[in-house]
Amino acid sequence: MSTVNQHIDGNGNTFSGSGDVQSNRFDSHGGTQNIAQGTNPIAQQNNYYNSQPAQPIIPRHHPPLDDCFLGRDKECDWLLDKLHPGKVVAVCGPGGMGKSALAAQAVSKLEPSRFPDGIVFHSFYGHPKTETALQAICEAFQVEAKAGLESTVRQVLSGKRALLILDGAEQADDLPAVLRLRSSCGVLITTRSRKDAQGVRLNIKPLEDEAAAEVFQAYSGIAADDPSVVGICKILGGWPVALRIAGNYVSSTEESAATYLKWLAKEPFRKLGKEAHQQENAALLLRRSVAQMSTDAVQVLRLVGILAFASIGLGPVMAVLSKEDEDPDDLEPRSLEALGELVNYGLLDKHDKKQDEKLDERWQISHALIHTYARTELALSKESLERLAGWYIAFCEAQSKAGLEGYARLDGERVHCLRLMESCLASKLWQEVQDLVGATYIYLDRQGWWTDQLTAIGMRLTAAQQNGDRKDEGECLNDLGYTCQRRGDREKALAYYEQCLPIRQQLGDRKGEGATLNNIADIYRQQGKHELALEYCQQSLSIRREVGHREGEGTTLNNIANVYYAQGDYEQALSYFEQSLPIAQEVGDKEGEGVTLNNIAGIYRVQGKPAKVLEYLEQSLAIQREIGDRAGEAVTRWNIGRTYEEQRDLAQAEEHISLAVQLAKTIDHPLLEGWCKGLAQVRAKRQG
Repeated sequence: MSTVNQHIDGNGNTFSGSGDVQSNRFDSHGGTQNIAQGTNPIAQQNNYYNSQPAQPIIPRHHPPLDDCFLGRDKECDWLLDKLHPGKVVAVCGPGGMGKSALAAQAVSKLEPSRFPDGIVFHSFYGHPKTETALQAICEAFQVEAKAGLESTVRQVLSGKRALLILDGAEQADDLPAVLRLRSSCGVLITTRSRKDAQGVRLNIKPLEDEAAAEVFQAYSGIAADDPSVVGICKILGGWPVALRIAGNYVSSTEESAATYLKWLAKEPFRKLGKEAHQQENAALLLRRSVAQMSTDAVQVLRLVGILAFASIGLGPVMAVLSKEDEDPDDLEPRSLEALGELVNYGLLDKHDKKQDEKLDERWQISHALIHTYARTELALSKESLERLAGWYIAFCEAQSKAGLEGYARLDGERVHCLRLMESCLASKLWQEVQDLVGATYIYLDRQGWWTDQLTAIGMRLTAAQQNGDRKDEGECLNDLGYTCQRRGDREKALAYYEQCLPIRQQLGDRKGEGATLNNIADIYRQQGKHELALEYCQQSLSIRREVGHREGEGTTLNNIANVYYAQGDYEQALSYFEQSLPIAQEVGDKEGEGVTLNNIAGIYRVQGKPAKVLEYLEQSLAIQREIGDRAGEAVTRWNIGRTYEEQRDLAQAEEHISLAVQLAKTIDHPLLEGWCKGLAQVRAKRQG
């Protein structure tokens, strides 16, 4: 019944490894690893769910509705008739034609009974990677998709009668890879490319003249039968996104339709065809709108181009609009005014989102073509980018310290943080890249967002190498190894550690050297090279005691114990665990404390003391849930379940093992497959 929790040092986090206790701790910024018990290891992780029996998740992730939906009633009825479980339907047409709006309108009219297992929405705009789409699907069912998680997604969707809405599929790097996993789910695709339009296809066309005039009227407030309106709609060719931009422009500036028509008639507005024409046409209209906007509104539009194609809050806006000599009381009204101006011009949509029982106002750029324009034609100054990065660094640091409540807030900003890192890297803001990665590190690691963590550390490594910062290069290599080890990729982890170690030795970075030696030792332990593991552990322990790194000392003591545990020398293992535990408590290393408590429980398990096992596991679980260590909680949940199974309390066993499996799916835990088998065995015993 036992899974080891290991401590590995990267920038400090807990990894649940396999074995018969919670294994070693490896150092990212300093980490310890858990032992998992039983035929399959007990793993430790913080519970992301509550301790109640798992209930089926039925997501209802509807795409956002357009305020103005006119002229598409027939198409909407057609879609409603075609959308069913097991069917693939595609809406195909040029960008800005209203594909997403049509899909949203049709889905809003569906009876829940049509897709009883829920609705999942994912937009590929700005998120083209297959793994991101898989992650979105799994998040909807409270199971996060990661690289190589096709089998997990297949399991999640197996037999389900849900609807998957895949928006902007022309940007997907591998749409078929997503569709192969759909099982009995229905799929609704919107795409600009016919090659992506699988299943039955609806080719969406420009609006008819009368409907186009009605749309322009809805945005501009000018009568649809006005001759100038008719002329504008004719030039715009019934293109919905153009009608929105033009109509909102006329409304916001109070320019006459006749004046706008006179200008438009002189411009090279081209008939829709190739993708380039759509972007060119949108940019032509947007330049006229931007020319009339206030400086603040344009600055906010620059901001949304820097960030991801996702909703933003007020904080980043205030950061880029702030002035040195400005009264802080004036900044919020200015920011709201600029956002309101962009809403009036039809470039942003405002929506409210409930978060932590507080009403959090957010704004979403209204179309991918507008986001592309802002990103490519409205560069944010380096000074403004520095201010924006400073705001996100402070925000992420504060929310990370807030624990689980803060992690929930960071979920809404994670995609923006990654996009901002890219922008800072492109602008050679090396320190900002380093600080952004550092500010999000603990959150990404404890919540199991390891794919994003690898991406972030990779950017920090590039910044360090470009900046000639060898110390930070070593830190990044160690952290990449740590994150790969979290994901169960030991060979890649060892390769990173072996690149890191000589850098730290050359620089005389004794503290860092001790961490990497500890991590290499744990790889050797997992490979069954116990003597070599002990040799590296002793080198690490000696260095850590030499430099007075108490937390690292506790980490390595835990890992030495894990080696003895793996060798079956439980007395020696317990001795080292009991040296490690008070150090973790002394220095406030809650993660290490939770790991070591779990591992001591593994010793009591082999000694046949189930009451003591559960006592220590419950202490470990409480800590892991408190700090949001989802990987550690998964191990501990598994271990508790296995303990109950050995006591033949199969109901309790199934409850805890089921929660362990849910968590393991969420973070793509390397022990997931074995735990799923263990859960199936427990359920079979209960039935039989």
